[in-house]
Amino acid sequence: MIGSSGSGAYRAGVAVAIVASFLTVWTTVVRDDGTGIGWFLVIMAAMVGAFSAWFRPAGMARTMLGVAIMQALLGVAIATAPSTASTPDGPLKALLFSGFFSALWLLSAAFFRAASKRNQRAAAAH
Repeated sequence: MIGSSGSGAYRAGVAVAIVASFLTVWTTVVRDDGTGIGWFLVIMAAMVGAFSAWFRPAGMARTMLGVAIMQALLGVAIATAPSTASTPDGPLKALLFSGFFSALWLLSAAFFRAASKRNQRAAAAH
């Protein structure tokens, strides 16, 4: 993280991840439909992955990709749950919610990947 913190792509990746986390918490609190713990676990996975990657761009890119996959799978699980089927447009809303946030996590991963490639080019130049 130390050498990559000056990268605009790295900062953008962090910013998108923070926005995705904040919006997840905010929309979960506002909706309060009983599925909140699952969404909070997605944020927890992002934090654990970031720490385990030592905040390095390549590891952060892999972490955000994994979180995007986790987000999508959770959305499918909630959309197909019997309790969601009984609410009007429940499955569609769950899939749209999950799809939007999966896209944010993927955007964050793309920024981290760009930062990683920049670091690799800089290291190769030395």
